[in-house]
Amino acid sequence: RDCSCVRDSAIKSPLTPTTALPLRPLEGHVSPSDVLRVAEMLIVHVAACVGVLGHSTLLSPIPRNAVDNTLWPWKGGHWDGDFLPYNASCEHRAASGKCWACTCTNGTSPCNGGQTCLWFSEGCSIGCETCDGQLHPNGTLFPSNPNKVDRCGSGMKPTNNDPYYRTFNRDVEAMSDADWTQHNPWRAPGAAPVYDSCGMAGGSPTWTGTQLSFIDTKNAKQGDFGSKVLPKMPTGIVWKAGTVVQAKWGIRANHGGGYQYRLCPAGQTLDEECFRAGAIPFGARTVLEWSNGTQLSIESRLLSSPIYKGTGNSTWKMNPLPYSSSSSKYVPQFDPPCHETVDPRQNHTGLCSGQMPWDVAIIDELAIPASTAPGEYVLGFRWDCEETAQIWLQCADVTIA
Repeated sequence: RDCSCVRDSAIKSPLTPTTALPLRPLEGHVSPSDVLRVAEMLIVHVAACVGVLGHSTLLSPIPRNAVDNTLWPWKGGHWDGDFLPYNASCEHRAASGKCWACTCTNGTSPCNGGQTCLWFSEGCSIGCETCDGQLHPNGTLFPSNPNKVDRCGSGMKPTNNDPYYRTFNRDVEAMSDADWTQHNPWRAPGAAPVYDSCGMAGGSPTWTGTQLSFIDTKNAKQGDFGSKVLPKMPTGIVWKAGTVVQAKWGIRANHGGGYQYRLCPAGQTLDEECFRAGAIPFGARTVLEWSNGTQLSIESRLLSSPIYKGTGNSTWKMNPLPYSSSSSKYVPQFDPPCHETVDPRQNHTGLCSGQMPWDVAIIDELAIPASTAPGEYVLGFRWDCEETAQIWLQCADVTIA
């Protein structure tokens, strides 16, 4: 397990700068005693070797899953798991004593996502009818990070076997004994089940002692279905059919894989059937954006899935940020898309690679089909992981004109 959590977020490569907006200071203050207690928690964290669950946050359009961003302790853009009030309110702590917050960056604007990154599905293998929430049928804990087994015995074979599109263990023969990711969601995009197409609070019906710490609020509690409990959250975003638009997301902890955006009419049931029919083709560009406003256009790796017949060849995109950690001797799983220098004596995350690349956001171009009828829609975001049996899902309100 990787015990390093030190981040070096300085931009070291000559990229293309964009106009920077003034940073908004965080609200509130921390007393000296608070600082001491935070330091004590950090010491415990460094001393404990713990696994890290992946988390993603849809940044734009802001999703319904960010419903808690007006509540303490998230109000004003607070998201740091080392921030004392967040830990003080944590209901389920990791072995290190910490709560994992939705750390993210949104260029030079506040990252006001609340608990967005804690809406997902846990324990989901390709070909299974349901996810298992990390609980074995016999009632024992059945970890899914990492996942190396067919969790339900479906026997389904992976469809994504080209190393060019794989994000872990790319050098081994597909479906061989050494191919340990073959049962995980990204190996057959869209073929793994989910609890809910807008995510489940905390990832499973009950908390299972993982790094996850969804904090129950008046808006939602552990195990709630996003499509059922999350209210409409107007974003003011209007997209015109037949045009190319942009969406943005970020990764808190990296598990490779790939993702998709999709549309479902707001008046219909928000399930996989509806979203699958509304899969959105990607545009040509993928852009990385760092916390100082710097942006860089990079290669897009787009692929199709047999699960999505008739929707074209460009509705799934590979996660462009390669994973690396101490277990891989800090060697990224594939070439990073930017020029970076990582000092393994200090951290496991570079400018555009690593285990926790939260200091860079991913901007995607989406080609809204000209045939899309005008009206109110829900934009779905689905990230199928490859290292783990996990799927992140979020939903945002948009208008198509």
